[in-house]
Amino acid sequence: MGENESHLCFRVAGDYDAIRAYHKEMNCVCFENTAMGLYFINDPDDYWIEILPQK
Repeated sequence: MGENESHLCFRVAGDYDAIRAYHKEMNCVCFENTAMGLYFINDPDDYWIEILPQK
């Protein structure tokens, strides 16, 4: 995240794997940590948005 560690985070209430696949198809996944079960996408202004499963 560089020097700006501020970001948004959303939890996915539905099918997390399907949403992750959709974001990968859109080519907006900028970082993925499968061990922690999370990933980040870039918004149009290049801010990172964290995506988590609902759990």
